[in-house]
Parts: sequence; C-alpha cells; structure tokens
Amino acid sequence: MRSLLGREQTTGARPGSGRKGASRGGQRLRSAVESGVLAGLLLAVAFSVVVGAPVVFLCAVVGAWLALAAIVGTRNVLDAGCYFMLLIVGVILVVNLATNGPASLLP
Repeated sequence: MRSLLGREQTTGARPGSGRKGASRGGQRLRSAVESGVLAGLLLAVAFSVVVGAPVVFLCAVVGAWLALAAIVGTRNVLDAGCYFMLLIVGVILVVNLATNGPASLLP
C-alpha cells in the first residue's frame, strides 16, 4: 500500500510543503488564513448558540466540515472534524451554563 502512495502522503507532510520555491512567508500566510477561517467558524457557532439561530449553527457546522476537508485533506477530515465537534460541544455547554446556570445540567 505504501508503494502506491507518495512520500508526502505516508510521512504526514502537508501537500505542497515539499515544493521547491515555496517561501516560508507563503506557508505562514496559508497557516494564518486556515486558523482565521476555523476561528471565524467557531465564533459563528458561538454566536448562533447565544442568539439561538439554528440555521446559522447548521451552516457554520457544515462550513467547518467543508473547510476542514480543504485544510487537512479528505484523508484526515474525520479526525479533525471530531476535534472541532468536541469544541462545539464545549461551546454549547459553556453558553448553556452561562445563560441558565448550573442547574441546567441536571436532568
């Protein structure tokens, strides 16, 4: 199986990181843009939970999955998506605690 995959795919390197001529500034810019997109989507999730807008919440979650597929690739999207969904669950719990108090966690 390893013979069918390229060296970049088996070592965990990012696509394009082995290109000659790729500047460090370009890699930093791409990393900053990726982080900004994910932070923006997480803020959209937090905003939608606070306001109570389920359509915005759904769009932010779907957008996050699509962005993660573009950022980490289709091979690792499930792992990255699970981590992001854990962050979303944490946001939901914190907002619920802040708005309704600790009694909201009891059944």
